[in-house]
Amino acid sequence: MKKAFIAGCLVFAATALPIEASLLRQGDKIVAPYTLQKGLLRAEELFKENNFRDALIFYYEALDMTTSGEVRAKLHFRVGECLEAIKRYEYASYHYKQAMLSGKLPELLQSRAIMKLEHLPDLAQTEEANRLYNRAMALYKRRNIRAAIDDYLESLRLMPTLMEKSDSGLIEDAIKYLTFLSESKDKEPERLLKLASLLELHGDVDKSVETLQQIIIIYADTDQAKQAEEKLERYSSKNTAYLEPTKPVDELAQVIVEESVFDENFDFAGAGAVSRELPGISFAFKSYNERTEIPPDRFEIFMVSLGSGSERKDFIFTSADGIPDRTLRYETAEMLYTLTFTGVEQAVGYIQDLYGDGRVSVNLFSKIALNLKVEKKAY
Repeated sequence: MKKAFIAGCLVFAATALPIEASLLRQGDKIVAPYTLQKGLLRAEELFKENNFRDALIFYYEALDMTTSGEVRAKLHFRVGECLEAIKRYEYASYHYKQAMLSGKLPELLQSRAIMKLEHLPDLAQTEEANRLYNRAMALYKRRNIRAAIDDYLESLRLMPTLMEKSDSGLIEDAIKYLTFLSESKDKEPERLLKLASLLELHGDVDKSVETLQQIIIIYADTDQAKQAEEKLERYSSKNTAYLEPTKPVDELAQVIVEESVFDENFDFAGAGAVSRELPGISFAFKSYNERTEIPPDRFEIFMVSLGSGSERKDFIFTSADGIPDRTLRYETAEMLYTLTFTGVEQAVGYIQDLYGDGRVSVNLFSKIALNLKVEKKAY
């Protein structure tokens, strides 16, 4: 029936005659069914009714009808919201970025767009992983194991937690299929690489390692050999050779440029203080003691102050608790502060117990080295 339909279309196309140019109206303007204002009103009605697919038609038409930078920025943002609602995350990100890069988006919508661009790549990757997983299972049910293998492995790279779902026997059948599959010489390394991945997923780690080593020895100059070496290296360090999850795309990097305006190292080997007031930048570091009997080359408290005025924030670290997180990030309206503790040394000191029980041991800071980097956020 499909062939008959196509044949009919070809016959129709062959018999249809072009209209002579003299019969066409010349110079008449074709009027759009909606003005820009009426189209936007209708789009907003549909949007509020959660009818995002129909709303998109009117928003897209409105984009063609206006040259106003402010209006186009808001339209791109609205299109992004509609596409996000119907789970077209990649295109939603595209329109959010268009809105941001226009430079005309209001500040409130800018902050919302930034938040969305931070999370949409994860949603897009999850959506794609589930799609590939479901297609792999459907292909497997139809016994198309060859096609199912690629979709299944790719879904796990995008979303490793899918391993927790039942594979319905796909892994075992895929291993049997690839073990006895006869491929051409140029496709053989790829077959072995897939086999190694599936063997590990099945729990046959030793066989997986042997297969990877086989690729390296026999097909040394191939891309698959390089991948096999990377897998073996990961296995030796992480006890897993296979799943190195694919990281989502950093959409924000295309619209936000971080300009470094300050980058300096500081060392503290005793009580002391450092503070700076620069254009748009303010910070202070202070190492000190609350008890008088602490030696001058030791200190028990380290305080960090970032920002100024209402945006100032203080961070206090004590020698008793140490500094478990070696990187500290803090944002103001215009600046991003990144503080990295490059070295933290502690020593045991002895001080007089307040309750008269003699001298007691305490942990004290002996040295703190850090780097402060301040970047300006440009939109």
